[in-house]
Amino acid sequence: MSKVYGETFMSNSKVRKWCRNFDAGRTDVHDAGGQGRKPVSTDDLVQHVDQVIRGNCRFTISGLSDLFPRVRTCP
Repeated sequence: MSKVYGETFMSNSKVRKWCRNFDAGRTDVHDAGGQGRKPVSTDDLVQHVDQVIRGNCRFTISGLSDLFPRVRTCP
C-alpha cells in the first residue's frame, strides 16, 4: 500500500478501530478533535532542543531529559 499511497496511508490497527466505531453506530467520518494526548512540542522547544544537540554531539537522552523536564513527564 505504501507504493500506491505513500507513507501517509492508514495503518491496519487504525482501520480496525474505525471499523469497530462504525459497527458500533458511528456515522461521522471526521476525527473528533481534542482526543488523545496533547502535544507538548512547540516550534520554540524544537529549536531549543536542536541547538542543544548541535552544541554537544555527545549528548545523552537522560541529559536531554534533565534539560527539558516538561517533555519528560506525561500529563
